[in-house]
Amino acid sequence: MGERPTWLATAARGTEPILARELRALGAEDVREESGGVAFAGRFDLALRCNLRLRTANHVLLRLASFPIAGPDELYAGASDIPWEEHLTVRSTFAVFAHGRSEGIGHTGFAALRVKDALADRIRGRKGERPDVDPRDPAVRVVVHLASRAASLFLDTSGDSLHRRGYRVAQTEAPLRETLAAALVLWSGWDRRRPLCDPLCGSGTIAIEAALLARGRAPGLGRRFGFQRWPAFGEVEARAWRAMVEEARQEAAAGDAPVPVWASDVDRDAVEAARANAEAAGVAPLLHLSVADARRFDPPGPSGMVLANPPYGERMSPGVRALAELYRALGRSLRPPGWVTILLSGHPSLPRLFGGRPTGRLALRNGALRCELLRWETGGRGKGKPQMGTDGHR
Repeated sequence: MGERPTWLATAARGTEPILARELRALGAEDVREESGGVAFAGRFDLALRCNLRLRTANHVLLRLASFPIAGPDELYAGASDIPWEEHLTVRSTFAVFAHGRSEGIGHTGFAALRVKDALADRIRGRKGERPDVDPRDPAVRVVVHLASRAASLFLDTSGDSLHRRGYRVAQTEAPLRETLAAALVLWSGWDRRRPLCDPLCGSGTIAIEAALLARGRAPGLGRRFGFQRWPAFGEVEARAWRAMVEEARQEAAAGDAPVPVWASDVDRDAVEAARANAEAAGVAPLLHLSVADARRFDPPGPSGMVLANPPYGERMSPGVRALAELYRALGRSLRPPGWVTILLSGHPSLPRLFGGRPTGRLALRNGALRCELLRWETGGRGKGKPQMGTDGHR
């Protein structure tokens, strides 16, 4: 591996500026936003740190090659030029995952097959044997990105998506991904000195991510990563990794939250799910959880922030009229004087029904859904512009 390899951290579309800010804070160089991710440069130990500490990334990918293609033959040839024997042994298992579109390749499954063949043929030609494919639990994950008439090939250092923090032991309908919830908190500019409230908490993801941030706990603590199974991950790399993890654990133990995070939901089962998840995340003492109706929100102080993900009517279907009535009621209850209110909206009518003029917007994707982060300010101490910080400070 070169001294300064290049990488791609993937993220929900629209959150790339937030991820870029995180990467710069970790010391990444040549940071460049792309659609659905952020490219950057840095040594291998930076990629380890990114997996441990990035809150908004889904995967951290090592870029192997990018080249033009007109069809499957060019894809095979380009993949054959990659020195796969430097990344896999004949005893390694692997799988290839392809995404995107190319004018010369009609199906991503066929693209993955051609890259798989190129990898296996090259290693067989040099070692006399080829590694086995394991689509369910591969030691090495190869990722193919197709775009128009070009292909980029990567190794996935993360393994399972980084949104899998390991604390979701209970969930409700249409839960928010942990990485997207963290992006909401970072974009909000929450200063950790005033309360943050989610009165529509569901299984508690926004509140838990806010508490993890307030505590200074690295989101990757307590899980394993793809790079730990790579043949190149030797004792030197393992020693450096253990030191990073220990440093992160000490930071979490020393962290504090000057104000609690408040979370509530009208559904008692949802609150119990949030409680179980908060316990699993180790932040239950930082949360004030209760069963309460957001339409009668009682702010716990003279200023603070409401950060919530109201139902859209896409996967959750209370009915058009009921949804409109809910948005109007939330508009009356969730904008107390001196507070900032930020909602993730997946419904085009929410801003109009909620009332008032949003002072900030961010278009993004929640899975396949087009959404907007909307910000309202009602004056007083809570007033200010959204900040895309990495530690919650303005």
